[in-house]
Amino acid sequence: MFGFEDNLLHKLAKVTNLLTSNHMQERYWPVHAPDVGNALERMLHDDSTAGQTFELYGPKEYSTAEIAELVDREIVKHRRHINVPKPILKPVAHYLNKLLWWPIISPDEVEREFIDQVIDPNAKTFKDLGIEPVDLATLTFHYLLGYRSASYYDLPPATERERQEEKKYLHVLDDQ
Repeated sequence: MFGFEDNLLHKLAKVTNLLTSNHMQERYWPVHAPDVGNALERMLHDDSTAGQTFELYGPKEYSTAEIAELVDREIVKHRRHINVPKPILKPVAHYLNKLLWWPIISPDEVEREFIDQVIDPNAKTFKDLGIEPVDLATLTFHYLLGYRSASYYDLPPATERERQEEKKYLHVLDDQ
């Protein structure tokens, strides 16, 4: 989930060195927190939803690398990605959490990097509740404006035309 105080966009925006162990290839469907709240409210007041299974996911699938690229573009800053093998990063994360009082990375987060989100085709979704979920790319500017330096703070978000121009270029990642 993403929103004002999320652990997805803000985690990617505030660090300078991002430690991962799966080359940021985990795939998931980020969902806007207010959309989930709206869906839960509708389920609460609608008795026909009792006993039903709902999967509330966003409209588009992203990898962590794609979200990191979105974040970099919005904050006009490139962060370093450091890939550490899982057998090394998992115990390091365990001991870092014991030694430091602020959250860095947990062993569970390292394990979760290797599990992609799988959608149950039989579960009900936002569409069954009459809700259209918001795409992550439309709100990154709004949530990440505070991470821009003073030099770029007044720049407007990228227009749809600029995003289409960006898609014309082939992007090669060196660390894979």
